[in-house]
Amino acid sequence: MKAINEELAKRGVAARLEKGDGYFYFSGGEARDGLDKTVNAPSLSSLSLEQWIAEFERLTTLNDEILKASAGEGRAVVKRPPATQRRGKR
Repeated sequence: MKAINEELAKRGVAARLEKGDGYFYFSGGEARDGLDKTVNAPSLSSLSLEQWIAEFERLTTLNDEILKASAGEGRAVVKRPPATQRRGKR
């Protein structure tokens, strides 16, 4: 876990990997406000160092997308024609 947290710090990330009961999670820093911060892995050796870093990046992207969607960003705006055109009137 030390090597993973050192690699995160080397990349300028303040979040840290922590151990839960049968899973791991990122806490603090960039992970503080994340809705999804868990990695379902039974042991540290389940993933390589590169895979742990990739999981952090995946969760960061996922949380950004969730927050943008909940803020109304990313929704497609469908422009409808005026009511007279919708009813076939011109």
